[in-house]
Amino acid sequence: MNTPTDRGSIRVERHRIRIRPTRNGIIFIVLVLALFIGSINYNNNLGFLFTFLLGSIALVSVADTYKSIAGITIGSSYAAPVFAGEPAVFELIASAGAANKGRIGFAFEGQPTAYHELIAHADNRIRVTARTTARGILRPGPLSIHSAYPLGLWRVGTRIDLNLEAIVYPRPRHGHVEIRDARSPLGDTADASGPGSGDFRGLKSYAPGDPLQRISWRASSRGQGLFTKDFKGQHATAPFLDWQTLTASDPEHKLGLLCHMVLKAYQKEWTYGLRLPGQTIGPGNGRGHKLRCLRALSLF
Repeated sequence: MNTPTDRGSIRVERHRIRIRPTRNGIIFIVLVLALFIGSINYNNNLGFLFTFLLGSIALVSVADTYKSIAGITIGSSYAAPVFAGEPAVFELIASAGAANKGRIGFAFEGQPTAYHELIAHADNRIRVTARTTARGILRPGPLSIHSAYPLGLWRVGTRIDLNLEAIVYPRPRHGHVEIRDARSPLGDTADASGPGSGDFRGLKSYAPGDPLQRISWRASSRGQGLFTKDFKGQHATAPFLDWQTLTASDPEHKLGLLCHMVLKAYQKEWTYGLRLPGQTIGPGNGRGHKLRCLRALSLF
């Protein structure tokens, strides 16, 4: 099998490389054989010379094509989360070793092929995509590395298993979602337009995580520091996006609605929580909170 390096990378070993003629290579071999038979039949020395020249070129190209992927090392990898239906992009760091590698194909089984040229003695960043159809953890399987460089007469290839994964969020779906008060799982509900203000109580010192829209910029402009407006009333506490408030029968549709609301809440800088059957994420805001909620929806 392909050998992991000391850094956890995987190197393409020579004994794991498969080689076979391409379609053009088969045509080339047939033509060389026809020239050889014709030269024998007519005892043509120039024909023999031309036949042996073409045959030697084909044999030399075997070694060159073989070396085009031998010694490639795949190091670290990363895949950013995507929404269902979007292509997942896996970014890999590949090392070519001591020689440049021309037109190397990288692909997962049944997925589009990405061609890259690798520079010697350098960390080459390559991007390989995989289609997504459903939420959850995407495991694209072994990575295929192949090449027909330099003449296209032979194709060499190998497969390495990098145990790659990418998280796929539900596809956002527009629709009405009720926001439930945090004070009780069966409390009053409000419209999905966002948390209300209630009655103004006064100013309090700013704390990390407070909504930006509640910052008193007037007090800040006076040099008094950062303060946030404090409200009391029905919506003074952070609301929850609650699975139980959705009337849709399809669980995937419910997850899509909640995904849309999480994105909307992040855009509007709301403080909110998320309730799913068997799991509750407390109120929060910001990018980290958004990612926690989206991951919970993805893995539900």
